[in-house]
Amino acid sequence: MADWRRRVPPETLMWMVVVSTLLILLGLSAPVAWAGVPLPDLAAKGKYVFAAAAGCSCHTEPGKAATGLNAGGRRFDVSFGTVYSTNITPDAQTGIGAWTDDQIITAIRLGRRPNGDRIVPVHPFMSFNGMAEEDLRALVAYLRTVPAINRSNQPKKITVPLFESVFLPAWLAAFAAKETPPASAPTSGVARGEYLVRAIGHCGECHTPRGVTQAVDNSRFLAGNPKGPEDAVIPNITPDKDTGLTWSEDEIAEYLGTGNKPDGDVAGGLMGENIQGTSAGYKDLTKADRLAIAHYLKTVPPIKLKVR
Repeated sequence: MADWRRRVPPETLMWMVVVSTLLILLGLSAPVAWAGVPLPDLAAKGKYVFAAAAGCSCHTEPGKAATGLNAGGRRFDVSFGTVYSTNITPDAQTGIGAWTDDQIITAIRLGRRPNGDRIVPVHPFMSFNGMAEEDLRALVAYLRTVPAINRSNQPKKITVPLFESVFLPAWLAAFAAKETPPASAPTSGVARGEYLVRAIGHCGECHTPRGVTQAVDNSRFLAGNPKGPEDAVIPNITPDKDTGLTWSEDEIAEYLGTGNKPDGDVAGGLMGENIQGTSAGYKDLTKADRLAIAHYLKTVPPIKLKVR
């Protein structure tokens, strides 16, 4: 077979080399991949991770998923003031479009912005710290595919003096227990369910009681919270036969997929939002993953705690 380079004019070959070199330097060579997964497949996987994280619904105002997906602006009144979720669309001016993949991962997992500023722990980075690298990379790939929206972030209103400079660093050092990321994401069984519940789904952030310090009390993991986010009563989902979740594994899986409860009622409030998601939510998980979650919930220590 003839050498193809002999059929290409020298000046054309030179430009091919220059362009290829620039693409590599800019990270634009095709096909872009992570761990051998082409970008379209990686983004699809990332959307699934996004679904398992309840569609990151905190970053979209209720009812605005069609026009304001991930554009931020949702208000949260907390013990130290009022904060608003930030724009995580790929807009370069007001979102995360100018951040590198590693900077986005650092924000998700460690709660640090590219300039070093802390993200207040309304963002559950203590749970997301337990996400596997492969899932984080996929999630970032998906976040870059959603429509960019130019919407400035609403400034937070901190009412506690020295909160961010003194009290928050001390609180994080003393009370913020982080999940441990696995070398790779578990794919089946109890390990898969635990990973989805603890790291990606961050269920403990709402379903676990908090002490006087407002730190999650993991000695009562998933035992319910009488005053959860937005002052909602969050139920005990440990398998305690008197005060916890007594549904069968199939009923739990059905609830996560449809919002339908065994008694005919339907999920409302924050849980209803999490099931529906934004561009995706718990409803988009496979039945195998919903059953893995259900199976894991049956294995956590039962805690007797009546929250209603």
